[in-house]
Amino acid sequence: SRSVVGLSAAEIRLRSKIGTRPVDCVFGGPPCQGFSMIGHRVLDDPRNKLVLEFVRLVSELGAKSFVFENVKGLTVGSQKVVLDEIVEAFDKCGYDVRLPWQVLDAASYGVPQHRQRLILMGVKKGGKLPSYPLPLTNSADSRKPIVGLPIGPNCKDAIGDLPDADNFEALFLSDAVKTSNY
Repeated sequence: SRSVVGLSAAEIRLRSKIGTRPVDCVFGGPPCQGFSMIGHRVLDDPRNKLVLEFVRLVSELGAKSFVFENVKGLTVGSQKVVLDEIVEAFDKCGYDVRLPWQVLDAASYGVPQHRQRLILMGVKKGGKLPSYPLPLTNSADSRKPIVGLPIGPNCKDAIGDLPDADNFEALFLSDAVKTSNY
């Protein structure tokens, strides 16, 4: 594994053995850490370089579409500027982005955990923009359930049938390992 910084689309095509075949979708979640709004564009912050690398690779690969996943925090307060700049960067590279963007919660799709993530989806200009999926389940701890949707699994439903790890002595470290420098 290596950083995507400076990685070319040609190298990705060679290493993945996809050759000249079309790329349907590039999916990624580059970190967005530089949120200073003072005096410069957010994506100019070196800490946000991986966001621009993601946009570059989507474009260089000529991907038909992309999915950009990130933390919900990008959608609040002054961080929304980051989203505007990401959408603008994709626009300049020839991609339309589904707007308004959405934050999806894994608990709405049958996962026994709340995991809210910003999802940006886009396609090459002229392509058909996908729609965001509708929720499939209410979370097991839902306080405002959506009428007509089933209750999703809780943790016990998901992993309650697994054996108790405490009952397997082989999983415990031996006395020799416990006293070593590991």
